[in-house]
This record gives sequence, C-alpha cells and structure tokens, in this order.
Amino acid sequence: MPTNFASVHTHLENAQAALTGSDPATQQLREAIGLIMDAALKAQFSERPESRKVVPFPGGGRDRATRSNSRHG
Repeated sequence: MPTNFASVHTHLENAQAALTGSDPATQQLREAIGLIMDAALKAQFSERPESRKVVPFPGGGRDRATRSNSRHG
C-alpha cells in the first residue's frame, strides 16, 4: 500500500503548529519536525519509476490502421 504523503504532511504541519513555546526544547522539536518534513518530501519525489503504473488513455485500443500518419489527429 502506498504512503499517503498528503496526510503525512498535514500531520507534521499540525504538530509543528502546536509547538507554540519559545523555549529551547520547543525550538529543537520544531527543527526535528522540519527535518522529518524534508525527509518525507524527499521520499515522496524520489520514488522509483518502476513502481509507477502507466494508465492507458481512454479509447487507446482503437485500430491504428484506420488513423492517418499525422501525429496530431
């Protein structure tokens, strides 16, 4: 099952927003969540191309012999 990155980002952003203090521990936690958010973005956009499926275009099964040689229809 693929990761729901939108949900991950939402939860991390909410956690970071909940840290409203200005003490050193809160600042450290905010920085740590920021690093996790960066890691999530990296994971989201560095997926292997082999894991992606090609979705056929609707009507793509028509007989190609009946179409003209034009690439534009």
